[in-house]
Amino acid sequence: MGYQLFSGCTIPSRLGGYRDSTLAVLEAFGVDVGSESKFNCCGYPLRNTDREIYLLSSARNLALAEKSGSDILVMCKCCFGSFKHAQNALNQDLQLRDEVNAILSREGLEYRGVARVTHILSFLRHEVGLEAIRQRVVRPLAGVKAGAQYGCHMLRPSHINELNDAGVPEFFDLLLSAIGVESLDYKRKFDCCGAPLNGINSVLSKKMTLRKLEAIREMGGSLVATGCPYCHLQFAGAVEEGDALPRPVVYPQLLGLAMGLSPESLGIEAADAETLAIALDGADVRQSM
Repeated sequence: MGYQLFSGCTIPSRLGGYRDSTLAVLEAFGVDVGSESKFNCCGYPLRNTDREIYLLSSARNLALAEKSGSDILVMCKCCFGSFKHAQNALNQDLQLRDEVNAILSREGLEYRGVARVTHILSFLRHEVGLEAIRQRVVRPLAGVKAGAQYGCHMLRPSHINELNDAGVPEFFDLLLSAIGVESLDYKRKFDCCGAPLNGINSVLSKKMTLRKLEAIREMGGSLVATGCPYCHLQFAGAVEEGDALPRPVVYPQLLGLAMGLSPESLGIEAADAETLAIALDGADVRQSM
């Protein structure tokens, strides 16, 4: 089966560079992800308020992928978690699946549970592979120290998300190491970024975010590498101009820079390029920026 890229809602509207860099990197590795124009929201915003509509939203996307004979390649970890929870629910409760399919049948769709859901970081680690990544690196980010932000929805609960190393995950650290980055084993590494509390208890939310950033800074890190738009935006909102906290950057942009791809093709705008150049001080990749 091929893949269809699922961008979700937040990435196209607020973090377009994540999608641009993902597409550029996948193209460089010869991966065709087709079109995603018919997808709707994954249902995540309604997961805890209207379970039926949430499941229907997720199931429709999965059914669309199945109809096209594709698996789903996801960039957002909240979307990833939503799809995995929906698959688990629909595969365990056949009556629920029948009810969902009765609605989907109006569009000629059916959820059968055959499409795989893979996050882009997992895809790069297991499908592309570390050796293939190393071979494509032309400007290793030697001397750069970063903290990997794994995110909650990709790791927990492990029996649903089906990540064998979820207890002590290392796939993100390995991806960073493959491009020359020193991935830091910092305090609170697997803690939540604080985003779910933003707007509910914003003081605590920011405190959780700053604790992670300060832990990375204490170990000499200049970047926090992300693979989740919510985590990325949470970190970006906590960093104020002129302070010395690590800057967030999505992994596909780092990977693309190490592969020698242009900042423009990776969706890196002028202001971001300047910030990255400072954070990547000492890395050969600065020459391309």
